[in-house]
Amino acid sequence: MMVYHMRRRMYRFLLVILLVVIVFIVSYGKEHPVNHGENDTRSLSFSIKGKMEETITPFYSEADDTYYLFLPAYADTKNVKVYFENAERLLVESDGTNYELKRGADIGCLELNMLYQVRYLEADEIQQTINLEVMHSANLPALFIETQSGTMEEVDADKDYQEEGRYTLIGADGTLLFADKVDHITGRGNSTWWYPKKSYGIKLKDDADLLGMGSARSWILLSNVEDNTYLRNKITFDMAIEAGMTGAPESRYVDLYLNNEYHGMYLLCEKIEAGENRIPMVDLGLENKRYNKNIEQSERVGTEKAKGVILGVNPEDISGGYILERDVPSKYIAEISGFQTEILGDRYTIKSPEYASMEEETYIHNLVDEMEKAIVSENGINPDTGKSFSEYIDIQSFAQKYIIEELCKNNGAAATSAYFYKPNDDISTKIFAGPVWDYDKGYGRLYGFDSTPRDLCYNTQRAEGTVLFWYLNRQPEFQEKVKECYRDFFSDYMLRIVDERMDEYVSEMYASADMDVIRWKEIYGELPQYGKRIYPIKDFLLQRKEFLDEVWLQDAELCTAHFDAPEFYTNTYMSVIKGERLMAIPIQDGEEELDDITFDGWYTEDGEPFDVTRPLYEDVTVYANYCD
Repeated sequence: MMVYHMRRRMYRFLLVILLVVIVFIVSYGKEHPVNHGENDTRSLSFSIKGKMEETITPFYSEADDTYYLFLPAYADTKNVKVYFENAERLLVESDGTNYELKRGADIGCLELNMLYQVRYLEADEIQQTINLEVMHSANLPALFIETQSGTMEEVDADKDYQEEGRYTLIGADGTLLFADKVDHITGRGNSTWWYPKKSYGIKLKDDADLLGMGSARSWILLSNVEDNTYLRNKITFDMAIEAGMTGAPESRYVDLYLNNEYHGMYLLCEKIEAGENRIPMVDLGLENKRYNKNIEQSERVGTEKAKGVILGVNPEDISGGYILERDVPSKYIAEISGFQTEILGDRYTIKSPEYASMEEETYIHNLVDEMEKAIVSENGINPDTGKSFSEYIDIQSFAQKYIIEELCKNNGAAATSAYFYKPNDDISTKIFAGPVWDYDKGYGRLYGFDSTPRDLCYNTQRAEGTVLFWYLNRQPEFQEKVKECYRDFFSDYMLRIVDERMDEYVSEMYASADMDVIRWKEIYGELPQYGKRIYPIKDFLLQRKEFLDEVWLQDAELCTAHFDAPEFYTNTYMSVIKGERLMAIPIQDGEEELDDITFDGWYTEDGEPFDVTRPLYEDVTVYANYCD
């Protein structure tokens, strides 16, 4: 009995303690509301009413200590409702003007681009105070993507990771364009991959004609993160389209929302691939998969100079289509299929078919070797086959691609992201240059000879680049085709870019560009006004046109300096109009170091220092000197 009473007293004591704890927690919670933290936007969200109801959480900027609500173009603040937690109502104040908002109220009272103080009120007691600003896109469609996990953490951590999801595409006028499943979203990019604003590839569950670009499943979302004008890729893609270059990617600006949060302004682009609305040729990769199940498990074989896979069955016709990417060694080595050419040592990844059989690798490898041997020969004839270089290449596509690269002084020209394709023989037996891709470093954005408007570089600026186009420019037939294409289209179009196209692009996306800069202030910092950022492109194009007109329309005489520094992978050709001086050169004194070797100037064959300040009146080859 005594034990029983002791247990009862113990239970009562524990019950009293439990009640005290509960009362303390409740009373403390009333006086001290839970603070979700500055980066936690779960306590504040906005719902856009329309054919599809979309929820947006505001973005918190540590730099400004401000929450930004980035609204898509179709949203009217009167149709945007606010939702929040941990309070009865919100008190919104700016310049002495107060508004009270209850849960589910519209925000039509709020003005755009105005900073508000928002106080969370519970029984007239302030629970929390934040800063809020509302920004609004003007003309762009909005693309909403929700991943299966509800985050982008794994996608952003691993470029090869794929995640399923859903997408909704809504026009600037609020029209629901598409809503369906995403087979997967994955990261993409090389130098841009290391930025927090990343580019993505998306594969839809079903084909869709997104924004009038033609029906397809695979699409690219370019971040344009290295180009704060957002124009360089768009300018070039549209220039190639208007020049009539097959497979040139169509593109549209969009506001991208990932898992209910604004992620920035992106360029939605067609993917470079074979297909009815892309490069119109047989997709040999699909043919390989049709004949070989579990192709991803195929045994990889070969060497660095020739690699592919072993397939059980090859398609009957392996003449095409192939998509090749000329690339630098560091990227090439990670690819499944590819080859290194015999003469120039250029490395080509076989992008399609990705899992190329060794028979397919041998076929396209031999064809490119034959092409190369013809191009580098003095008379343009392959000594083994007797065929002219123009029998191996579609000369117009090569001329157009070269003009575009030279026109914008693309740093990666013909070195990386440099595409070529070979259709099946029923379409053509020749190799085509293109499609165009990756121009965010062009139009004078970089420095040195990547920004000088009065020289030709023959696509040899990039270390570990190719001299293929230098040799092509030695062939009179190619030179004449370049002049013809430039005269018939590109010379006038450069003025059109300056006078019309750039302003058209800017008027379309200026509001979203402002939102993107705020969203990614950690990348961009404080930028000049948008107009001031685009003037350098216009200035570059005008100066570039003046020079190219003299060279390709007026046949100005050129002098060439060849910079030869194999230790630094430099094999650069630069031409200026006779009597002019080089404005920049590949390597300056003290710029480069390799292991224990330091570059110590350029010297002629006679051992004389090369004076870059003097005008050129004849061709010259100079060599790098080194010191330990």
